[in-house]
Amino acid sequence: MCAAFLVALVLFVIKALKSNERGIKLPPNMLKKRQMAKQMRPDLDNPPMADVKGNGPFKNLRNRFWSISQYRHSDYMRDLGDRSPAYANLRKEYDALLPSGDEESLERMKLAVQSLRKRKYENLMAHDMPYDVHNCPDDPPPNYPYAWNIKDVLDNWGTDDMIPKEAIYQGICVFDYETEKEKALKYGELELPFVVRDDPKVLRTVERWSQQGYMQKLLGKHTRYRTEYSPNNHFMYWNKPKRKAVENHIIEKDWKPPTEMSRMSFSNWLEHANVTDDKLGSDNEHWYFRLIGCGEMGKSCDKDSSEYLFDELSFFQPTEDNPLYMVDPKKQKGIHCRFGMKGVTAVNHFDGSRNSIALLGGERRYFLSHPDQCENLNLFPRGHPSARHSAVDWSNPDWEKFPSFADAEVNEVVLQAGDVLYLPTDWFHHIISLELNFQCNTRSGTTDHYLGAIKQCGF
Repeated sequence: MCAAFLVALVLFVIKALKSNERGIKLPPNMLKKRQMAKQMRPDLDNPPMADVKGNGPFKNLRNRFWSISQYRHSDYMRDLGDRSPAYANLRKEYDALLPSGDEESLERMKLAVQSLRKRKYENLMAHDMPYDVHNCPDDPPPNYPYAWNIKDVLDNWGTDDMIPKEAIYQGICVFDYETEKEKALKYGELELPFVVRDDPKVLRTVERWSQQGYMQKLLGKHTRYRTEYSPNNHFMYWNKPKRKAVENHIIEKDWKPPTEMSRMSFSNWLEHANVTDDKLGSDNEHWYFRLIGCGEMGKSCDKDSSEYLFDELSFFQPTEDNPLYMVDPKKQKGIHCRFGMKGVTAVNHFDGSRNSIALLGGERRYFLSHPDQCENLNLFPRGHPSARHSAVDWSNPDWEKFPSFADAEVNEVVLQAGDVLYLPTDWFHHIISLELNFQCNTRSGTTDHYLGAIKQCGF
């Protein structure tokens, strides 16, 4: 009798804490926090357990009950990720639909992802190079990666031209995960850029994200996420300018931010992104959709984090046995996803940390430059709201205003679904969305390999 009473009491408390839609009144502080969660959290449609906080004596018991009873996918991490029943049920549904862990499943994933790659890009300068970018040597060749004059590269394929070219100026190696992982690790240890293709964990995410309706279920119908707006196709990071920037003539008094920050749902962003090419010109409006998984970043991270990214992108989990993408897991700065509509251009810049960049759908064209090209790339100076970024409009360079830009050297690569680019600290990159695409990246510490070159141009 006593045991039955306790079971009934526990079930009653769980129901009371789980919802207030059945006439059960929640404490005012809990009700207020739940309302805020529904307004702000990315899991608004199905708030995770951690969103419904309270001081009740049965909170931990309820959470323990849920965590024991709900489904745990194979990429589950104890301390990171989404612990909501809604996410567990979503993964249970699609893990049953798309099983993994055996050769048959791996072959299915490979075929599914290969079907998303619409074309193959040849290397325009293959006959003039001592190495094959698709069959690179165990040790990086001298002057790796090869680069070419910016004028030649832009003349071959302009930055506002979204029509793919058959051949490009590619200088970095592409390694097959299954057969060339050790090569990739060696290039990474030397802090050189490369691409890894067909990691089974990456393939699994690409296949799942390509399923019709999955992203809408994952991101919710009404939840609003960070979204950047630009009146044209150029996107450049910026900080709020300091007064000294005007006093020191680094910026003009009438300086305006190049983009605006807003929030919109995934479905709303898709409405903007899925438009005909005549509405996608370089002078038309563009939107850049963002997700952030904070992980262990703490209070410095975005308050509307999407922690399920640590479950979805298991290859970016901060573990010691993941040196290919996570060189220093303790220094990870979350997982950041940017979904680009066709034509979106992220202006040339460098970042002060190692970067692993996965493309999970669509195509993105990357221009890469060695840090020793810093002066030729004509960056906005330290103290400028967009410091670290090139002041040159690559779609229409002013060669007279920036004469040294004509001496800049770059190479390029087009990332496709299932590719992961490793970009060392301080390497420059200029990014163009060739079609609607999903890209996610994570950072893991820094290195001073190229610090000297960056310091020479004021950073």
